[in-house]
Amino acid sequence: MEKVRAAATVPWSDMVDFTAEAFAATGVPPADARKAAEALVDADLHGTVTHGLKNLRNYVAALLDGRMNPRPNMRDVGGAPAARIISADNGLGHVAGHVGMERAIELAREYGVGTVFVRDSNHYGASGYWARLPMKHNMIGFAFTTASARVAPWGGKEGIVGNNPPAWAVPSRVVQPDSELLAPDAESMFLDIALSVVAGNRLDIYKRRGENIPAGWALDKDGEPTLDPLAANEGTYAPVGDYKGSGMAIVLAAITSFLAGAAFDDQRAPTGSTNHWFAAYDIRQFGDPDKFASEVRGVRERVQSNPPRRGFDRVLAPGDLENENARNYQRDGIPYEQFTLDDLDWVAEHTGVPMRFSSNGKR
Repeated sequence: MEKVRAAATVPWSDMVDFTAEAFAATGVPPADARKAAEALVDADLHGTVTHGLKNLRNYVAALLDGRMNPRPNMRDVGGAPAARIISADNGLGHVAGHVGMERAIELAREYGVGTVFVRDSNHYGASGYWARLPMKHNMIGFAFTTASARVAPWGGKEGIVGNNPPAWAVPSRVVQPDSELLAPDAESMFLDIALSVVAGNRLDIYKRRGENIPAGWALDKDGEPTLDPLAANEGTYAPVGDYKGSGMAIVLAAITSFLAGAAFDDQRAPTGSTNHWFAAYDIRQFGDPDKFASEVRGVRERVQSNPPRRGFDRVLAPGDLENENARNYQRDGIPYEQFTLDDLDWVAEHTGVPMRFSSNGKR
């Protein structure tokens, strides 16, 4: 995970407050605005800057100009008892994410496993946030989303599928019902991965910095490797694991899109056509949650104690680096690059919400 080139460090609570007020200023109901803000800033808290506040300007612009619905009528439109389909009515993806996963958790309480497919949605940020939500209920979480068709089938040169990221979160501790579980306290073992070598927003970060991208990240419009982020923007993202990554993206997108009753990635509309897949598994209906958590901790400890090979200082279990970031950033503040701060100035100007950061967040 690349180190953030910090121009300012801002407390988590300040960024959540600003983001919630900005969403509310576009017409999003205050309770939904708060939930969406927590989901968005959580990406930065875990160091997943590609899916954090660098994208807030895009969301706010879409809400203000009518491309996205600030007050959607999200509703259940069908499915089976333990597997439902929800239409997000072109609403904010970070609101649809809460609706979808919260319903999956409810179903898991009743049936042991709950699955929800969401259609007619928009970009929902980092999949890992949604996968971690069930941990507050001592459940395993899974989240997946479709995206714009920027990955070519292996051997091809035209995008047909998104870099569609799946995420899984596995609890390593048992929490008390209704207890507040802050991100740094979660101690989960989780995996959140794009199915391209890097997330598309990582290319955007390099473009904003005016730098070339590393080799192996993207292909130009002719299907040739490129170091130019502008050429990559006209081409495709390199799939992770070559044919394995593109194949997984295609299969998962097909399941999600068609069970949701929606279009595949290369046939979707520009907005209001993103599809999500949420699932929750209630551990207590399969066995003892304490025993499960203990075994997960054991696996994590064996991974961490594995002797590092040459070039590595330590061996990390899935989620270790993100959890470490969350602990540090919750304590010390979240670092932001200058281009993100510039976009937040735009948000403040267009929503009328002032950037009231504490002293270590001033530039």
